[in-house]
Amino acid sequence: MTQMTMRAAAGVMALRPTAFQPSIPAEFPLSTCETILPIGTQFASVAGQSLPIPKEKPNRILLIGDSGCRMDTTNLQNCEDPKEWPFASLAQLGADLSPDLVIHMGDFQYRDVPCSVSGKCPINAKSPWGYGWDTWNADLFTPAAVLFAKAPWIVVRGNHEICSKAGQGWFRFLNPTPYSEDRSCNNASYDSIANYSPSYAVSLGGGSRIVVYDSANVSVGASVSDPNNNFYRQFVDAFTLAANTRFSNTIFTSHHPILGYSNPTSTSVPPGNVTLQGVMNEVMQKMYPAAAANSYYPDSINTAFHGHVHNLQTINFGVSNLPSHPATIISGADGVSLGEKFPVTDPPFYKTNLVAPGVEVNNMIWNNDFSFALLDRIEKSAFWKYTLYNKSGDAFAVCTQAGRQLNCTPTTGNLSPS
Repeated sequence: MTQMTMRAAAGVMALRPTAFQPSIPAEFPLSTCETILPIGTQFASVAGQSLPIPKEKPNRILLIGDSGCRMDTTNLQNCEDPKEWPFASLAQLGADLSPDLVIHMGDFQYRDVPCSVSGKCPINAKSPWGYGWDTWNADLFTPAAVLFAKAPWIVVRGNHEICSKAGQGWFRFLNPTPYSEDRSCNNASYDSIANYSPSYAVSLGGGSRIVVYDSANVSVGASVSDPNNNFYRQFVDAFTLAANTRFSNTIFTSHHPILGYSNPTSTSVPPGNVTLQGVMNEVMQKMYPAAAANSYYPDSINTAFHGHVHNLQTINFGVSNLPSHPATIISGADGVSLGEKFPVTDPPFYKTNLVAPGVEVNNMIWNNDFSFALLDRIEKSAFWKYTLYNKSGDAFAVCTQAGRQLNCTPTTGNLSPS
C-alpha cells in the first residue's frame, strides 16, 4: 500500500476576479491527493476503486474535447436535456469502444453564471454554477465517470481553464505539474505565471508520441507584439521536444486550432488562431532559419490535434503544398453548444478561404454535429487510423495516416459534403 500525498486541501477559496458576473468563491469540500505510479505497476486502486493503468503502448485512443454544458451571459444550454447536452451519452459510446487512452482537448467546465442571469432556463434553475467542485462534478466527473474507469487521460488545457474562469479546479484536479500557490489560480497576482504552462511530451510507444502545448490564454485576433512572450518560449520547448529522433510520428496538441477553421462569420470562414500562427513563424525562423516561409511546424511533427471550435474537422494539406504541413484534426463537439455550421458551397469553402497565410487546404471532412474521433494503431507502426463517429455512435469517415497525409473515406451519409 502506498501513502498518497496532499495536492490541495479542501476549503473555500477567497473570491478572485472572474470573467463573468455575478461571481462566487470557489468551494472545494474535498481534498485532492496524488501519487506517481512506478513503471511496471500492474494494479492500482483508491478506496476500493480500481484504476486503469497506463499502457506503455496504447493501441486505441479516444479523442474528445469541449464537453461542458454552457451557461454564460450570452449562451445557455439545457444541462438536464441529454439531447441538448449529450456528453454523458458520448462518454458512454466512447467507453464502449474500450480505449487504452483518452485525450481531452480542453474546455471541461462552462457553467459560469446562474440560470437567472439569462432568464431562459427554468429546467436548469437548480444547476450549479461558478468554478467550485459542484460544477466540476456536474460538467466532468459525473458524466465522464465511465471513461475515467476505462482508461487514463491526457488532458489539454482550454481557454475555459484560465485563471479567471475554471483555473482553480484545473490545477487541483487535472494539471500534470506540481501544485503550488503561484500555480493554483487562487491569487490573481500570480495569473501571469499560472495562465501558462511548460510544454511536455508523452510517449505512445512504437515510435509515436504526443507533445502537449498550453494555448489556454491566447485570444483570437490578437497581434504578435513580443517574440519573447510566454507562447514563444512554450513553442521553443515544444519544438525541441519534437526534434527527438527516437520518435518517427509526433503529434502536436493545443486547444486552439492553428491550421484549422473557426466558426463562420457571415459569408467567410475565418482561419485558426493568428497569434499562434505569428509566434510559430517567429520560432521557426529562429530554430530553423532554412525552413520555408509559413512552415509553422518543424518537419518532425506529422499531425496536430485541437479543440475549441465546436465541430469536428479533419484537414489534409496534400503533397502539392510547399512547404507541406501536418494533417489537422479538431475534435471540439462533445457536449458544449455547437458552433455555427460550416457552409455547403461549390467549390467548398476551404478552397476559397485560406486556413493560414500561405496555406491552402487540399481536402477536408467535417461534421457540424456532436461527434468524436477514435485512433487505432496501424499494425505495429507509429501511425494511426482515425475513425470519425457521430452522436449516435455511427462511423461517418475513416482516415488512414501516412506521414503528414490523411487518406480519408466517407463511410455513411452523415457527414457534411466535402
